[in-house]
Amino acid sequence: MIHWIVDGNNLIHSDSQFRQRMKESGFEAARQLLENELSRLRVSDQTFEVVYDGGASMPQRSGVESSIARRGKVADDRILALAREKGGTGTVRVVTDDRSDIGSRLGGSGFEWVSCSEFRKLVLEGGGGRKSKSGEVSDKPAAPRSKKQVDYWLQEFGVSAEEE
Repeated sequence: MIHWIVDGNNLIHSDSQFRQRMKESGFEAARQLLENELSRLRVSDQTFEVVYDGGASMPQRSGVESSIARRGKVADDRILALAREKGGTGTVRVVTDDRSDIGSRLGGSGFEWVSCSEFRKLVLEGGGGRKSKSGEVSDKPAAPRSKKQVDYWLQEFGVSAEEE
C-alpha cells in the first residue's frame, strides 16, 4: 500500500496546471481539480490525503481524503501527524517542495519525501498514458481544463456561445 500525503497548498502553487486554474477560477476550483485528478488516477493500492492550510470543507472523492489545518495551526503539522499515523502500514510518501521544514522533520525510515514536480511525473502524468480496457495506450488528448481552453476550441471550430 502506498499512502500519499500531499501538501495541497504547496502543490497548487508550484504546479502550472493548478496555478492556472487558481488564477482563472479561484483557489477552491484548483482544489477541486486536484482532488478530481487524484480520484481519477488512483489505483487500488494507493491512498491520497491532501492537507490544506485553509478553505472550506469539500465533499470527499473516491480514494481521496482532504483535511484543513485547524485554526492557529499550519498544514505542515497535520502532514507530519498523518505521516506518523500511517507509518508501518505501507510506504508513506509526503509530497511537498518544503524540504527544509517538512522533509527534515519526517525523520525515521519508512517515509519518503517527493517534490511536487516529481509527483507530477510519477502520478499526474503517469496516469495520462494508462492502458485502455483493450490494453492499448490511448492517443486521445486530454479534455480542456479551463473556460479559457474551452472558449479557444469553440472559437477554433467556429461555434459561438449562442449555438451551444
